[in-house]
Amino acid sequence: MEGIRFILADAANPYNIGAAARALANFGFTSLVLVNVFKNDYEKAKKEWLAEASVSAVDSSFVLERAFFSGTLPEAVAGCDVVFGTSSLHYQVPERQVISLPELRAFINEKKYTAPGIVFGCERHGLTKEELGYCNYIVCIPSHPRQPSINLGQAVAITAYELSDMELGAGTYQRKEACPEEIFRFASEIQEALIKKDGPHWKEKTRLRGIRQALLDAHMNSSAVNALKALLH
Repeated sequence: MEGIRFILADAANPYNIGAAARALANFGFTSLVLVNVFKNDYEKAKKEWLAEASVSAVDSSFVLERAFFSGTLPEAVAGCDVVFGTSSLHYQVPERQVISLPELRAFINEKKYTAPGIVFGCERHGLTKEELGYCNYIVCIPSHPRQPSINLGQAVAITAYELSDMELGAGTYQRKEACPEEIFRFASEIQEALIKKDGPHWKEKTRLRGIRQALLDAHMNSSAVNALKALLH
């Protein structure tokens, strides 16, 4: 889903936008569009703004450098085959279909959209009804009624995470569990030790089954099994 376009409308705080850029880089996205970031689009303002935003865009300046600056939302969504507008829905009644963020990935795949755009509103009040009027659907990030408003950078991060194709890397450590035969032998050794210590009632099959099941449920690796075996001797 790398082709998703993240669109920030009327964002005011460079640090929030820098945080959004970092979130996109974290989850493999690079397409960032900034709508009406500053009223007078001249190079000096742009340079100063990027310098501020880069403070929070740690190792993600390439996202900011590639960002497209748009004067209007219609211009920003041009070329998208579907547009999603984000809203908490705590302060307005939706006028179009609402999709919960956890369902968005499956929805995009089901509809076979290839160039979706996701619009986020400004920090003060989010997307207006006028801005939502340019969106096909509303995406809602579930939040607690006591604090329904989510920080812009956090909202982008949560959305990017939900839509990311990122998986555990090949170098990620994955523990290999001890094989069942090893667990079965260890269970028998524990049973024998308990018989010697506490008496013949530990010979019952139900006792062995209980030990074996406990070991299987623990999902131990061979190192853990060997460490516990040392306690028996």
